[in-house]
Amino acid sequence: MSVGLDTSVTLRLLTGTPTHQAETARALVANAPSPVVVSDLVVCETYFALRHHYAVPHADAILALGALLSESRVRPSGTARVVLAELSARAHVKRAPELIARLIHADYARDDITVATFDRAFESLSGAQLLDTSSAVSR
Repeated sequence: MSVGLDTSVTLRLLTGTPTHQAETARALVANAPSPVVVSDLVVCETYFALRHHYAVPHADAILALGALLSESRVRPSGTARVVLAELSARAHVKRAPELIARLIHADYARDDITVATFDRAFESLSGAQLLDTSSAVSR
């Protein structure tokens, strides 16, 4: 049976604090009978916590999450590994959809679903449809 990590465990693995919890998290990963699983939702929450509670710069958070999901003892449940690799390769691009928008896009794209959006940055992703509000009828 696989073990899925929640955000608190994932944060301990990445930040190393508090020390006793980080050691417990590392031991769990090392001793699990199969690779532990990290969901895309946990990746989103962890990214948000790293950025807003730990003041980790965007590029560093992307690299840390990508490295974690690339470890042999960790298996992502969704599209996060691919999305993080793409974001790492485009770290210099300033006007691009952020991690969470790209995860949403990748999740829908997996099932060939068009994403409806009002976000112009999101529109740059293939399969996204920017909704036009200029012809909206007001009541």
